[in-house]
Amino acid sequence: MMLATVVFIFIFPSKFYAQETRIESNLARVEPTNNFLEIGLEYYSPSHWNRQIKAINLNGLIGKEFIPLIGLQIFAGATITHAWGNTIMVNKLLKEEQYETSAMGIGPIILFRLQPLTFGYFSFSVDALGGIILYNKSFPPRGDIYNFIFRLGGTITFSVGDNYSFNLGLRRMHISNGQGVGSFNPFYEGEGISLNLSKQF
Repeated sequence: MMLATVVFIFIFPSKFYAQETRIESNLARVEPTNNFLEIGLEYYSPSHWNRQIKAINLNGLIGKEFIPLIGLQIFAGATITHAWGNTIMVNKLLKEEQYETSAMGIGPIILFRLQPLTFGYFSFSVDALGGIILYNKSFPPRGDIYNFIFRLGGTITFSVGDNYSFNLGLRRMHISNGQGVGSFNPFYEGEGISLNLSKQF
């Protein structure tokens, strides 16, 4: 009887311990994911007197955090844009002429976000975006149907619930066809704000 008791004490607890260890090991391998879905709206006003073009952009992005220590996140997605206004350029008679314009475009974009500072529900980041836009017409006037788009700015993020957050940013935008400086590259630039809703999963 005594021998059976000793066997029970030393064998069965070791099995229970082994099972608990396996469960803890499996739980340790389940790491939280830092993937994001983000949708946002931007508005830009012109920053040059001779290129009075305004723009509204709608962005859809999916991303992932790659370096948590510095908050490096990389996103890929698309931009839909509508731009309108006028430009003043020199015509063939070497006189300044105003051209009215309006166009819509769509294209792929990449966003790099550096978010090193977090205080409670608030986070601060720097955003850099680049991409290509295909327009439904030559845009701006005397330009091409394609343009490169670059945006840079700072963002404040506020967490509003489980895995959801809003971010508000100030951005500067540059759009041109990348063919150099001259009348064949009628670039335009703007300064604006962005409002985005993000979901972490």
